[in-house]
Amino acid sequence: MDYYTILGVPQQADDNQIKQAYRKLAKKYHPDLNPDNPAAEEKFKDIVEAYETLSDPAKRKNYDATLMQSSDTLRGAYTQDTTNRTQTATNNSFGNFTKDLERYFGFSFQTDTQQGKHSTGENTTKNKKNPLDVTEMFEAFMKIK
Repeated sequence: MDYYTILGVPQQADDNQIKQAYRKLAKKYHPDLNPDNPAAEEKFKDIVEAYETLSDPAKRKNYDATLMQSSDTLRGAYTQDTTNRTQTATNNSFGNFTKDLERYFGFSFQTDTQQGKHSTGENTTKNKKNPLDVTEMFEAFMKIK
C-alpha cells in the first residue's frame, strides 16, 4: 500500500502538506458522514493508517526505506527480465518461417549474402520475378506503357 498515493501527496511532501491532505480526505470519507457505505469506511481506515505512518518522523523514515528497497528490487527484476528477453529475441532463428514465405511468395526476402549463397547467375533470387511487384499493374492503370 502506497501511503503517499492514498493521501495524494508527493513523496517529498512536508508535514503541513500531509496534514492538509489527511484532513481533507478524512472529512470526505469519515464513517459518520458516509453511513452504510463500507467502501468509504475502508478508505477512511487506509487514510488514517497512512497519516499515522507519514506524520511520525521515525515511522516515515522506516516506511521510505522499505519503499525504496522494494522499488530497487522491482527495478532489478525488470532490468533482468528485459535483458533476458533481449537475449532470447537476438538468438531466435526464424527457421522454417522464412522457408515457408519463400515457398509461398516464390522468392527469398533475404539477400543472397545473408543466406550464405553466392550468385552463380542461374536460379538466383535476382533472376526470379517478384510476385509482389505491382509495377506492371500500375503502368497499365496509369496508361504509361
